[in-house]
Parts: sequence; structure tokens; C-alpha cells
Amino acid sequence: MALSALDERVSHLTAHAIEQSTKKGYSTSIKSYIRFCLIHDLPLDPTPQNLARYIAYVSQYINSAPQYLSGIRHFLREFFPNFDDNRSSTLVQAAIRGSRKVRANPIRRKLPLRTSHLQTFLDLATSSGTFDDLLFITIISCAFYGCHRIGELVQRNDQSLFDWRKIIKRASLSFPDNYYAQYHLPYHKSDPFYHGTDVRFVPQAIANPITLLQQYCFRRDSHHGLRAPLFLRENGSHPTRSWFNHRLHNLLPYSYGGHSMRAGGATFYASLGLDESIIQSLGRWSSSAWKIYLRDHPAVRAAQQLALLSSHRLLATSLSPPPPPHTSLAANQ
Repeated sequence: MALSALDERVSHLTAHAIEQSTKKGYSTSIKSYIRFCLIHDLPLDPTPQNLARYIAYVSQYINSAPQYLSGIRHFLREFFPNFDDNRSSTLVQAAIRGSRKVRANPIRRKLPLRTSHLQTFLDLATSSGTFDDLLFITIISCAFYGCHRIGELVQRNDQSLFDWRKIIKRASLSFPDNYYAQYHLPYHKSDPFYHGTDVRFVPQAIANPITLLQQYCFRRDSHHGLRAPLFLRENGSHPTRSWFNHRLHNLLPYSYGGHSMRAGGATFYASLGLDESIIQSLGRWSSSAWKIYLRDHPAVRAAQQLALLSSHRLLATSLSPPPPPHTSLAANQ
């Protein structure tokens, strides 16, 4: 292969090293930096002073100014090899730390979904009988019991970020032993190289994902036949985040969101007393991400501890000796 062809191949591979959504965010970052340099008549050279000035400028308007440096680095590192050293300088790091303190905002985590919410959405789908309501409760149930990120089951609103490789396929769904349900998740954040993971469901008492997948697929197959995606709306389009959020917030306040299913599933399993390593595996968390998740969602650890205390009480009750038989005064006489 000629060197020119190899160079083209290198460009092709490096262009696919990051996700399209990440690339789009990085593009916003570099445009912001170029605009800053033009406004202030500065060279693009990311010197420590220029980077610190940029953080000072952008932090007046947004909280994520330090995160923009990653996008700037992506585009400028090839032309300015000292970028990493400059970003690590005392001046830039002090500016980053200061911007985080000045622009500090409390992190507002979405509340975890509960099984009572699942029952409410199930009742709605049962009473309405519509295709899309059945699709919605099926997605909710799978997201909850499969500890999914909602973006694994519905698509982004921006169609330019659509990636066919991330779509769960209808052909991957099976019902082993007529007891489980299972489909292949082709991609998730802890699997950047598309090895994929098989997600298996067991029967549940409320909004059973196995029953819902069977009911949904019966109607889906009659509507859409051999089309490849598993999850499709009645009109044949892919369910999107806006479609999902609209239905979610028809019944729940905005304190709940797309992440509520994942947090709710983790809390649910913790309340059953499942070991942390099992919940981590169910949610496909890396070890470091799981530790951060527990820190940011103390309800999961609290539910786990309550389940542990409850099991200890039951064990203590079962092991305690029976009370001595009551002896009446007449018997003693």
C-alpha cells in the first residue's frame, strides 16, 4: 500500500477514534476558542496565559469552561505539542480551580424511579391500549430492570448523531427456556469498541419485562415485520429522547429524568440485598465509575444497608431460642 493511501487510512482511523457526539462537543469548544482569540486579537497558540485568559473569559457565561479545554486540545495538540504542559501549568490550573469555585452550582441528581411508578405507567398502557404506550412501558421496564442508560434504548434528537451500530436489533431478542428474555446491547460507555453485551431479564412482579417484551413484539412484528430495530414507534420512527421525556413528564415532575430508570434499578436491586459487585455487573459500570456512582447516589448504598439490616434481624429471630413454657401457679401446687 502506498504511503499516501496509508496516510488516508490513518486519517480515517483517527477520525473514528471518538464518538460523533463527543466530536460535535469538541467542535463547539474549538469554535469558542477561535472566536475568543479573534475578539481579543490573540494568536491561536495555547500558551498558559492564553488558556488562563480563555477560562476567565468563558467562565463568565458557562460552568463548563474547564471542560472546553479537552475539545481545544483535540484540535490543537497536533500543531502545538506543548498543549498538555501548558494546560498543566500552575497558572491554568489555578484559573480552572477558581472558575469551579466561582461558578459552583449544586449537582441536581434525578430521583430514582420506583416500582410504583412502573405500575402507574403499566396501568396507563393497559387502559389506553395504544402501540406507543406499550412501547413506552416496555422501554421503561427494560431500562429499570436492566439498569440501562436511557440513551441505549432511545435515540438522540439530533439525527446527525444517529449511529446504526448502537441500535438493538430485533433478531437479537430471544426468550431462553421460555423463562428469560435476552437481547444484545451492541454498545455502552464501558464498551467503546463495540464488543457488545447480552442483557438478560428474569421475571419480575411489577411491569415484568419478559411479558412486556412478548406483548410488544407481537404488535411490533405485525406492524413492522422484518425491520431490524427492536424498538420502533407505531409510525415506524425511532423513539427519541424528546418523545421519551414528553411521556415521562406527562405523569412525573421534572425531578425525574432519563437517568431515573438506571438509578431506580440500582436502588431496587440494592434493596433486595444484592452484592455491590452483582449490581455493578448488571449496570455495566466500570469499577471506578461504580465508586463514583455510589458517592453521587447514596440512596443505592442506603437501600443496600437497610436490606442487610433486615436480613440480620430475620436471621437473629430465626436463631433465637424459643421462650420457656409458661408454668401456671396451679401446676406448681
